[in-house]
Amino acid sequence: MDDFNLNKLLFDPNSFFKEKLMNEISFKYPLLIILLIAVLSVISTILTMKNLLDSFFSGMDSSMPASAMSTTVIGSIAIGGFIGSFLPWVILAGIFYSISYVFKSNGSFKRTLEFTGYGFVPQVFSSLVSLVVTYIMLSSTDLSSQGSMFMGQGVEQMFSNNPLFYASQIIGILCLLLSGYIWIFAVLHARDMSYKNAAITVCIPVGLAVVFHILTFLFASGSL
Repeated sequence: MDDFNLNKLLFDPNSFFKEKLMNEISFKYPLLIILLIAVLSVISTILTMKNLLDSFFSGMDSSMPASAMSTTVIGSIAIGGFIGSFLPWVILAGIFYSISYVFKSNGSFKRTLEFTGYGFVPQVFSSLVSLVVTYIMLSSTDLSSQGSMFMGQGVEQMFSNNPLFYASQIIGILCLLLSGYIWIFAVLHARDMSYKNAAITVCIPVGLAVVFHILTFLFASGSL
């Protein structure tokens, strides 16, 4: 039976994947998880671009107001958002599969891909928080006086003094760590490995991702 127990996934991933291993490979829920992340990402990007472009052109005599974002632009953002959400899933599963191969593990790539997808559940919460924070910051900031600044330095630096920005970044890092914890058990069962070897397999790419996330956060906040 193909069911999805969120509480067990988050708080007892060992049992979750042990039970999933008894079922046939199914990408239904992993695809839904990644799809949800992609939708949240696209909405956040469109919301940001719309507000910034509206503010940037608000004082200009333009025959094409920024609020009228073309379907081409929206389509490009949507395609980029979906690729940017689904591609990391496949790449990360490939990295897990490749590193675990060193430990002479067993298990198919399809099972690894399936189980890796479940580990992105915390990223749904992180993406939702990012969307809400982005909306709040855009609504409370006078972008008309900062639109040109955004074009030069980026939205992260423009909002870096906002406490909500710090909170969203910290939540993002914590969610990534939680995903890492889930992925350890995902790889452990998908590749039939020991806990130690699965932890090494996961900690290499996730550790690098956390360091990159922290450095990006410090750079955007002006600490670097």
